[in-house]
Amino acid sequence: MKVAIVTPVMVPVPPKKYGGIELIVDELSRGLAQRGHQVTVFCCGSSTIEQEGISRVETCPYPTSEHIEENRQWELKQMLAILGRQHEFDIIHFNYEPAVFRFDIDGNVVNLLDFFTVPVALTFHNITNIPANIEYYRNTLSLHRHEMIFVSENQRLPVSFFPNSKVIYNALPIEKFPVESKKENYLLFLGRITPVKGILEAIAVSQKTNIPLVIVAKIDSVDKEFYEKEVKDKIDGKLIRYMGETDFAGKIEYFKKAKCLLFPILWEEPFGLVMAEALACGTPVVAFRRGSVPEIIQDGINGFIVDDVDQMAEAVGKTGIISADNCRKSVESRFSVKGMVDEYESVFERIARRK
Repeated sequence: MKVAIVTPVMVPVPPKKYGGIELIVDELSRGLAQRGHQVTVFCCGSSTIEQEGISRVETCPYPTSEHIEENRQWELKQMLAILGRQHEFDIIHFNYEPAVFRFDIDGNVVNLLDFFTVPVALTFHNITNIPANIEYYRNTLSLHRHEMIFVSENQRLPVSFFPNSKVIYNALPIEKFPVESKKENYLLFLGRITPVKGILEAIAVSQKTNIPLVIVAKIDSVDKEFYEKEVKDKIDGKLIRYMGETDFAGKIEYFKKAKCLLFPILWEEPFGLVMAEALACGTPVVAFRRGSVPEIIQDGINGFIVDDVDQMAEAVGKTGIISADNCRKSVESRFSVKGMVDEYESVFERIARRK
């Protein structure tokens, strides 16, 4: 097949540091190319994905995370560029939600998806419980001809009325994540410093247990005020330690040595790849009962599912009964790159026949 894979222009492929969507796009593109498919990745400047069978098309000169006010205009240019080339492909895979395709062009609101005649699949990577979007998706019947892919059952639930939908879990190259059974006495928070990720709750758990918390996270520009006002004063360099953002190798070191990963999310996180990454290193996860957590964490086997800070602090004290082997086994069969590529390939081949 000739497959176009379109990724948001905010972060390069693969990401240099933080970027869950871009990690998935990188693995999927490489997996499909290894199977003989011709893959064209539409991405932002500074992307470095390169492999036989993969063509890289940079539809924006730089990651728009560095120029956030320009993001929407570059999204439009990217969509129009792909629209003009659509008949070069058997299938176009967008890593965008359908709502992103609504643009105000010369005073008229246009849904650019209506202009694609080549088979299209869209993977949702963000929350789906926004009422305005649900109403739009339910009532815009032209969207219902496309294949909708979700990264968890919890994410699909609010929009389960789509007639063509499937859940394909995100995956990770498990062989790149070494298992470590000997843990050090620190809790880990890894991701972004933002309210809904539960950074304040993680700090509270550290204070309740008197176990050091290591924070490995980026701070987006929109969260700088939150960090300055709510988080910064709590970082003392001893009990609460902020290490900044890190690359893949650095992330692995923190994962494999942590007593456990804290995942006190306050929103319906669609997947939470960081949980699978920690488990692959043999590190248990203690998480709030939100989003995809019950689909990834097996309570008492690879971690604990809790409902508040007090329960999380109590569960931290029980993580010693969770074996590193059980953590590893829980992701090997369910979140492998091969399994993910198998499922995407099957969907792409099925809908490409419509062409």
